[in-house]
Amino acid sequence: MRAACGVFLASLMALSACGGGESSSKLPDVRLPTLGGPLGPSLATCNTEKCLTVVVAPWCGVCHQVTPDIVRLRRFLNKAGVGSRVVVGLANLEEIKGMAALFGSDTLLDPGGALAARGVPLFIVTNRAGEVVKRVSGFPSGASTPDELAAFFGLP
Repeated sequence: MRAACGVFLASLMALSACGGGESSSKLPDVRLPTLGGPLGPSLATCNTEKCLTVVVAPWCGVCHQVTPDIVRLRRFLNKAGVGSRVVVGLANLEEIKGMAALFGSDTLLDPGGALAARGVPLFIVTNRAGEVVKRVSGFPSGASTPDELAAFFGLP
């Protein structure tokens, strides 16, 4: 697991250096537990053409502020047939579970830092092969509706 964290961190650093957010990097092949109990699918997989992974943390004020927007965006994407998942991490397990409850039982718990996010909220768009095609740190300004957010991330 530690190796996967290092690989993902190196991938994020490479994406930042490129500046465009486009890359053939992949999310780590790890399965995180869900708030509901079972392990979620591997982060390296996507069952739709593109998937959105959102990483948040309990101590992040912006994350709490935009939680309703993330929930609405997930509903919108689900209706459009686009996969999405929320990962809550960067804190102790009880705080993570508390925030995960805001997103639902399928929320992934990352107390061990498998994603090694350096800033939250973090939005990662991947393709079916799990390759990162876009990475955005922070909440996009100027996009206020779910369809505007989806368009910003290049999602249908």
